[in-house]
Amino acid sequence: MPGRWLGRLHRAEDGLLAALLGSLLLLSVAQIVLRVAFDSGLSWAEPVSRSGVLFLALLGALGATRSGKHIAIDALPRFLPPGPRRAVWVISQLAAASVSLALAWLGAGMVAMEREAPVPFVAGIPSWVPMLVIPLGFGLMGLRFLVAARMEPPAPVAMGVDP
Repeated sequence: MPGRWLGRLHRAEDGLLAALLGSLLLLSVAQIVLRVAFDSGLSWAEPVSRSGVLFLALLGALGATRSGKHIAIDALPRFLPPGPRRAVWVISQLAAASVSLALAWLGAGMVAMEREAPVPFVAGIPSWVPMLVIPLGFGLMGLRFLVAARMEPPAPVAMGVDP
């Protein structure tokens, strides 16, 4: 049961990521066509695109974290026997979780400061609303690293050979 629920969550994340990428691409193409062909544009397209890129980056980072494809320094574990490899794995995952959760905390502070003096974002939405992706994204990444710390480390990959 938990595996099926988790699989659905992962598919929903992937679908959201693909939909966001497609929407940003469509918005950018529409903006180019409007500017070139009609000498006009959408006044809200640039701020929405900027926020969309931030959402896309954090959702992509979440996806990379989920599948273990994120940037990692893993030279040492390749040469360690299983016992020490497990210890290094746990330490590295806890360190990554600490950094991610610290960034989530700082992002929440940034959102709180923006809430004190918000400016309009688009269509009456306050500027702090799209910034919520920062504490939420880094918080979820931190949780993923904490969960990964409890799991077995991946098997070492031979140098120069990708799986």
